[in-house]
Amino acid sequence: MYRKNRFTAAVIFLLAGLCLSIGLTSTRAFAGQALLSENDGLYPRIVALSHNADNSKNGAIIASVTSFTGGGHEDIFVSHDHGLSFTLAGQVTDTNFNKGLCCGGLYELPVAIGAMPAGTLLWAGSVGGDTAAEPMQLRIFKSTDQGAHWAYLSNCATGSKPRNGGGLWEPEFTIGQDGKLICFYSDETETGHSQVLKLTQSSDGVTWSTPIEIVASNTQADRPGMANVVRLPDSSYLMSFEMCGPLNCAAFLKTSPDGVNWGDPASHGAAIATDNGATFWHTPTLAWAPVAGSATGQLVLQGQIFVKNGAPITGNGKTLLLNAAGDGTGPWVAFDAATAITMPAGTAGNFCQNYSSPLLALDGGKKLLQLASDFVSGNTCKTYFKVAPLGGVKASATTLSVAKGASATGTVSLRSSANQAGVYNLSVDIPGLPAEVTLSDASVTLSAITDTTVQVTVKPTTLAATNSRVLFAGLFGVALLGLIGIRHKNGRVYPLLALLALPLILTGCGGGGGSSGGGGGTTPTPVSTTYSGTLTATSAADPTVTTSAPFTVTITKTS
Repeated sequence: MYRKNRFTAAVIFLLAGLCLSIGLTSTRAFAGQALLSENDGLYPRIVALSHNADNSKNGAIIASVTSFTGGGHEDIFVSHDHGLSFTLAGQVTDTNFNKGLCCGGLYELPVAIGAMPAGTLLWAGSVGGDTAAEPMQLRIFKSTDQGAHWAYLSNCATGSKPRNGGGLWEPEFTIGQDGKLICFYSDETETGHSQVLKLTQSSDGVTWSTPIEIVASNTQADRPGMANVVRLPDSSYLMSFEMCGPLNCAAFLKTSPDGVNWGDPASHGAAIATDNGATFWHTPTLAWAPVAGSATGQLVLQGQIFVKNGAPITGNGKTLLLNAAGDGTGPWVAFDAATAITMPAGTAGNFCQNYSSPLLALDGGKKLLQLASDFVSGNTCKTYFKVAPLGGVKASATTLSVAKGASATGTVSLRSSANQAGVYNLSVDIPGLPAEVTLSDASVTLSAITDTTVQVTVKPTTLAATNSRVLFAGLFGVALLGLIGIRHKNGRVYPLLALLALPLILTGCGGGGGSSGGGGGTTPTPVSTTYSGTLTATSAADPTVTTSAPFTVTITKTS
């Protein structure tokens, strides 16, 4: 009878997701995340103080969350250690909050507006959502002592219909190029539209102009909302927003030269997506981050649900998108978010989990502070915060096979975020692996604009005499897809985008290459050996910054 031994493919070391999951369940904090408050808290917002005439008052970070513990109010927190810890600083209270409270916006005036000096804090919320017979209001409050005390200022909008005819939601502020204060918001009360985005202006924060529509789709069921606006270094403006209804709350981007004129209101602007079609559904939040040596910086976008082809994908709840051009043009690339929330199955959003998570670049754009809410102890919504490195390095690889006595080469593509671009020295170490693994380049220059490729060659050093073939299934197969963490000199590990698999089939493991005996019909017996290894990329500019990609190699032999 004709018999022969055959090594067959085997394998798979798969870290869940396009990014590294750093937690267990949605009811427990992930590693490094901390609760902002033991009380409930949702719809968080953050701002770094930088415009007060008294410089000693600048540098603090202010956070706000809506809380219903003991009645509706807005809790205000302050951090004096760059977002590593927060303490309660004050509360925004109003008897009108008993009529319903939602969706607050937090803003520091960069210039004087009316009687309010630069550095004044503004907070505005949607009030009256629980009172069907009265119109909703967007009520604004101000603080001149960094959030400790608050006073009512004005309404930037009041509904044209009672609440049962529609509501007003999600106020956000910026200063237009003409120096006026702008309030953006979502309006459900317009006849012929499910919802539109509007803005109104004020020279003093008290008297507001007639609102104008900035996104009003010709499709009645479309619901543009959740506007976030950033001003770029060239003084132009970018607005992210969701388009709910038939488009499933997909993320879009529009531009304005002055903060007021946003083009044809019927235009959706540009859809936000990666090169392979991944995007966010629901509650996109947008931030700008500086990059050393760059005049344009980069954009950071977060959303509630990370999807592709209409379904959640790996990294959902743990991913952000970066735009290296800094203006929304060019590719958006996925990296690890600072916070990580385990999202429920499906694409339906909820009011808490990863809902409208705000972003704040720190340390010259090297780090990111993020706030994200999650259900804790059942249905109590609480907010977590975390500071982590912004961006990182990601990679992907080809799948290949190799015959007995031969070698095989695969291509690994690597890319960095804009703030991590530069020269990296590479090395591979797999103790005990019966094969030679070599890299075509000892060092590479990584960019946020294009992929850098490296050739990886594997050559078995031992093979059983009667083996006819060895199959390498997935060489560095989605390996290097995420250089998994940045280890600094202090030994602390920070997560980057990661998914890692290195299935290889090598020879001579778990027994020799001889016949397994027995006659025809004998079921082959698998024997496996596992090896652990590390691919290391070290920044040439700063050797204390090292990116390590741990992996396992499983070799399975069947007779």
